[in-house]
Amino acid sequence: MATANKVPSKALPSKMLQERPDIGRYRGVYVSMDELVALQAADLDLDLRGRRKALSAVAGQNRSSFRGRGIDFDEVRIYQPGDDVRNIDWRVTARTGKVHTKLFREERERPVYLVVDQRESMFFGTQKAFKSVVAARAASLLAWASRAHGDRVGGFLFNDREVQELRPKEGKKGIQTFFRLLIQFNQALEGKFDPRQTSRQSITQALSGLNQVVRPGSLIFLISDFQHFDDITLQHLSLCSRHSDLIAIQIQDLMEKQLPPPGTYGFSDGINSLRLNTAARNVRKDYALRYVERQTRLRDQLSSIAVPLIEIGTHEVVADKLRAALGLKASAGLKQ
Repeated sequence: MATANKVPSKALPSKMLQERPDIGRYRGVYVSMDELVALQAADLDLDLRGRRKALSAVAGQNRSSFRGRGIDFDEVRIYQPGDDVRNIDWRVTARTGKVHTKLFREERERPVYLVVDQRESMFFGTQKAFKSVVAARAASLLAWASRAHGDRVGGFLFNDREVQELRPKEGKKGIQTFFRLLIQFNQALEGKFDPRQTSRQSITQALSGLNQVVRPGSLIFLISDFQHFDDITLQHLSLCSRHSDLIAIQIQDLMEKQLPPPGTYGFSDGINSLRLNTAARNVRKDYALRYVERQTRLRDQLSSIAVPLIEIGTHEVVADKLRAALGLKASAGLKQ
């Protein structure tokens, strides 16, 4: 397991995580409540009405029809110039002989679900932070942005063993409840990573559970590295996207794209270590080609159900990537 720059190479055992109040000093390896709360200063604007074009561009040729907040029927009145002709009430118009239109009012709030991957495959990083930490930061930024917009925040957290749900709640208290569970999942990671044991079942269970509780018109962010994303998972994701707005955020590390420059490198998970020689040109080429093939397949899968994909690297500023991809409001606030 490659460790992030300027952080301890040895992961803390889970027992110590419960006893150590200074976990914040392992920045880049684990997240803390102080860090997630501080991200409120980024002040991201999450108004879908102002970013449909940006989201459609992310989705590619299969443009998503982002719904924005839900709407409720309010009343019928005489048609006025500028009213949307699609809202004309033809029954009332025929009965009265005058053109009438339906009026709707926007719901005061919208459920926002943050589905966050904290499997062992996320406990990896060669740059500024582990993927698991970058995912937590992205979830925090989106949670604060949702609250600023008056929306309720809930989530699904999953690792290789379990899935936990938090129903959407209003206010800062609901966000802090979500953060506590997110930190619990994050700090339970110990780096005992075996690619053969990484669970594809947990991400499927999370999406299956989401399908059972999500209400139409909700906004869903799936934050994951998309390891073991298969056709069954895609089917569950497709069901989620039929009546809600869904955005996929992929967290990845540079070393997953290509091997480092030719040389011999040491890696450790805190217990075991190995050395890797990257000098062979054919090995480097095959490695990069496999990444391109995996990434192309993922993009095609998501594009087939009109779900936009945002890619964030462990070396990148998360807030900047979200602003660039989603058309969020620029801010001079805290960058993470």
